[in-house]
Formats: sequence, C-alpha cells, structure tokens
Amino acid sequence: MDFSIIIPTYKRPDDLKKCFESILIQTILPVEVIVVDNADYPETEQLIYTSFNTFEENDINLKYIKNGNSNSANIARNIGADNSIGEILLFIDDDVILDKDFIKEIMSVYEMYPGAIGVQGFITNTNNSKLVNLIHKPFYLNYNKENYNKLLPSIQDVHAYPLTKIINCQWIMAGCTGYKKQFFQRFKFDENMYKYCSGDDADISYRIYNEYQQSLYQTPFAKVIHSISDVGRAPKKELVYTMQVYHTYLFYKLIDQKLTNKLIFVWSRIGYVLTKLLVFCQKPSKNNFMLVINLIISYIYCIIHINSIKKGELSFFTETIMKN
Repeated sequence: MDFSIIIPTYKRPDDLKKCFESILIQTILPVEVIVVDNADYPETEQLIYTSFNTFEENDINLKYIKNGNSNSANIARNIGADNSIGEILLFIDDDVILDKDFIKEIMSVYEMYPGAIGVQGFITNTNNSKLVNLIHKPFYLNYNKENYNKLLPSIQDVHAYPLTKIINCQWIMAGCTGYKKQFFQRFKFDENMYKYCSGDDADISYRIYNEYQQSLYQTPFAKVIHSISDVGRAPKKELVYTMQVYHTYLFYKLIDQKLTNKLIFVWSRIGYVLTKLLVFCQKPSKNNFMLVINLIISYIYCIIHINSIKKGELSFFTETIMKN
C-alpha cells in the first residue's frame, strides 16, 4: 500500500522543515512527498531544494509545485492529488509533527477495515476544557465526547476526545488524514473556498459518509502534534468572516433544510456571540470586544449575501479576501 503525502504550505519554511524531519523518521516511508506552495515563497523553495538529496537517500520522491496566485488549501490539495502516484493520499498540514509510527498506524486501519476510505490520526495536543464543553454543547458548538464523532447541523462538530480505540466517524479532519485515491478523485476538496478553508474537512468527509456510511475511521494510535503556527495566517477579522461565510455555505450544501436544522444553525450563531461576549466580560480588552462586533457584522454580511451563498456563488467574498 503506497502512500503519497500531500502538504499545502503558505510562508512556513520553519514549520515545514520540522514536518519534513518527522516524515523522514517514519517506520514506513511514503513513496513521495508533494509540497504545493500557495505563496511562491523563496524561503520555502530554498528549503525544498536543500531537502531533495535527503529525501532521495530515503527513496522518497520530493515534488515541489507552485500554486501561482490561487491561495487555497483546497485547490493545493487537489493539485497534489492530481500529481500523485500513491494508492493512499495522506493530507497533512505544514505545521504538524508526525509520530514515527504515524503512517504505519494509518496503514494498519486500512488493513483491518478493507472498506475504509478515509482514516484520520489523533492530534494529541488540542482539546476543549470541561468548562468549554459545558458551555458549547447547548449551543451546538464544538465539544468533546469520548470515542464519539459527529457533524452537527450547525456545521460544528463533536470531537472524539478522549479517544481510546479505533472508531467510525461521520467526518474527519484534513490535516492528518488519508484517503484512498480511487474514491478521492470522485469527491475532492471544494474549490469554491479560498485561503483558510474553514469547514473544508467536514465538507469532503461528510459527502463521503453520506454515500459510504461505514468508511471513515479515526485511530488514537496514529499520533500527531499540531503546532498551530501563527505564521502566514489571515487577520483575525478576515478569519471571522471566513468562518461565517463558509459555514453558512456548507450548511446549505450539506445539511437537510428542515426547520429544526435551520433553528439549530441560527441558535448556534447566537451561542457563538454569547460565548465570545462571556470571554470579553471575563477579560475585557479591545481585541475581545472587536471579536464580538466583527461576529455580529459578519452575520449581517451573510444575510445580505444569503442568496449567493445558497447558490454556492462565493466570489463576492473570495475576490475580496484574495486582494488582501
């Protein structure tokens, strides 16, 4: 079972170098590593060229593809897939560090469950506190539940934490996950979404789940650290708008439009504002205040453009953020 690792990157050569180092010590090595550069960044290009020999010595083909002006993690992933040769496409973020047995443990799930299409690893360094879970759950916002995974009508999700065994999933993440290439080519990542594609992982995996309901898995044994790099990220205001526009788009794309689901989606938006308002009350600051204001304005922005969002016509938004 051959693995192609695909890494979209944006101005993070230092993080990418650490990611490379974790790939090179894998107990089972990939046949290739494909880096798709969303920034055309000289420092990234230099890292690639200085790494060719090391990868070649380990019988790994290192490919470097420039994505031009299309700064989209989704487009980058699809480009990587189109240029891959592996049976399994392993999509990882440029700021992750893989445990040495990561690929081995992903492979073992495919061997254990021949019907598996997608398999996600386990990020060991991120989880909600009990207090956050308590506040988030009634508003259908992200929360944790032991060995349980679900996509909510709010386009928020239930994370399987703690995770003590291999489980079936409704959705899986994009940054530490493998897909069988023969199925990926049918579904692919949504290229309507640019820059930080919030919800992209839920989109592709939930579409697969709807057709193949016992095909997505998560394993606690394929461990990964997500560094959550601050480098190359969009401004906070843009991130707020991105999340609201894309999540509204995905609600109409993925979720049954019955009244209860619509009410849940609206309720979750109210809950999100209230939780951020609570944070502001606990820690008053200009940044926390502006987050609440930008959230409210982003909701109004989505309402103004709701007809375009329903149709999947997101150029009103993507053309704006691509200028930044």
